Amino acid sequence: MYASLLPLLAALAAASPANLQMTLKQSLPTIPQGWQVHSDAPADQKINLHIGLKEQNMDQLQKRLLEMSHPDHADYGKHMSKAEIDALTAPTQGTVESVTSWLSSHGIEAGEVSNGLMPVTVSISQAEKMLGTKYHVYHHAAEDKYTIRTTQYSLPQAVHSEVNMIQPTTMFSDMGMINRQLTASKSARSKSPKTPKSKRAQCGGSVNPACLRSLYNINYTPSSSKSLLGVAGYLEEVASQDDLSSFLQEQNIKNAGKLSVELVNGGTNDGDGTLEADLDIEYTVGLSAGIENVFYSTGGRPPWKPDSGSNPNNNTNEPYLDWLNYILAKSSLPQTITSSYGDDEQTVPKDYADNVCNLFMKLGARGVSFMCSSGDGGVSGGQPTNCQANDGSGKRKFLPTFPASCPWVTAVGGTTGSPETAAGLSSGGFSEYYPAPNYQTNATSSYLSRIGKQYSGLYNPKGRGIPDVAAQAEYFEIVTSGYDEHASGTSAASPTFAAVIALLNDYRMSQGRAPLGFLNPWLYSKATSGLNDITSGSNPGCNTNGFSASSGWDPVTGLGTPNFGKLKQTV
Repeated sequence: MYASLLPLLAALAAASPANLQMTLKQSLPTIPQGWQVHSDAPADQKINLHIGLKEQNMDQLQKRLLEMSHPDHADYGKHMSKAEIDALTAPTQGTVESVTSWLSSHGIEAGEVSNGLMPVTVSISQAEKMLGTKYHVYHHAAEDKYTIRTTQYSLPQAVHSEVNMIQPTTMFSDMGMINRQLTASKSARSKSPKTPKSKRAQCGGSVNPACLRSLYNINYTPSSSKSLLGVAGYLEEVASQDDLSSFLQEQNIKNAGKLSVELVNGGTNDGDGTLEADLDIEYTVGLSAGIENVFYSTGGRPPWKPDSGSNPNNNTNEPYLDWLNYILAKSSLPQTITSSYGDDEQTVPKDYADNVCNLFMKLGARGVSFMCSSGDGGVSGGQPTNCQANDGSGKRKFLPTFPASCPWVTAVGGTTGSPETAAGLSSGGFSEYYPAPNYQTNATSSYLSRIGKQYSGLYNPKGRGIPDVAAQAEYFEIVTSGYDEHASGTSAASPTFAAVIALLNDYRMSQGRAPLGFLNPWLYSKATSGLNDITSGSNPGCNTNGFSASSGWDPVTGLGTPNFGKLKQTV
């Protein structure tokens, strides 16, 4: 009898406890809209996983961020260093050891933990075994793109509570250019001239730096060399120095600051300029009047077809996490950063969104003002859609965007014309992931009380409101790939607002003060007197007229557009 048990006991001894008692960690109710299974994922294909470990004291970090960001608090402007944040929030040694032991049981070497993220490179077959799942190649017919993903994964009980997320697994969103409706008018396309044009001081017909300086009362020359303005770029977007030089010459801008480029995780700076990147840098550099700019080119997911013989490894990267991890590892950061990338909130798994949002919290605690565009689909999200929930219910609803919905970023919507009205493309609404933060509840409650039961059931009335502020977003003059064009989208609004904040940060630093850091508590208190309240226009979508702009905060233009001169008085 005892002899017959020996093989069983030997097998149990050889089996790692980490492989026992697997329980579901995350699953999708359905395959996300537009995607279909194409084939099994190649078993020997390598995939780069980010394991998000449980961090400590995030509630304390949140409390400190809100205190250091409110102008009435005694700790206003007392930002934290990288070392201080790491000491407060780093995963416990027990958490790291538990996850490392689990990986070792599968013959996998753990990477160095940074900002709570543990990177590992595994084969698909290893990933399937350690996560108790099955990966497939999925195809999106409308966009003709492929990706390797799964719809669920499990973890052993020993590490279940130590791991917040593992991606890429269920993340079908590419967190790409949120403004997929970003348009460039080619009707009057011409090679960029080498002589300056006469520029209007009013934003009518088209928008340029001269008219924005007039519209937003920007009459400041930087006196400090400490301010730095960053632009986050992904997905093979290229910022062209040649296009920038042509644009500055054409716009007769002679005091522009230097632009440098940093390559992150396989980013590129080769080839002709691309629309998004050129738009971003031409207006951050063009409006920030001598402040140094830096463009971060982060490797993304190049086009890949599973039958082409090409390596899809980069197709499995998470460029948003890569960039945040890279920037937070630096000891010195730009005081102001703008980004025009994201997606509809519902396409971003909640665990992934939480990890990204926590990293933005750290960025704010480091003293960085981070702005992102709200999207270009009105109430239908980052782009016009059929406005259906992706939980399998088919429920019709408005679609908020992420990371605009994260409470630790400043979301920028769009306006048009002079006098300004809300741009119809301006995405806005209410988060389904995050409640309205304390700094915003009075503003959102006031708006909701005015609209009553309008659109009841189509949005979350308790959610974080989007956007926070706005700026011009239509018909911007740009130079891209050597040609004059016009671009529209909140991708234009975010760098415009960021340039204003970079100038304000320069002013504060020239006075020996700390930069503004996380903006929102200041925006919803002292700064309201320095914002132009937009009270007309709406953001239609989902076969509705959308939300309407109105007095005070609204989910189309937020608190309004900047008046630099008045904002300068509040800082």
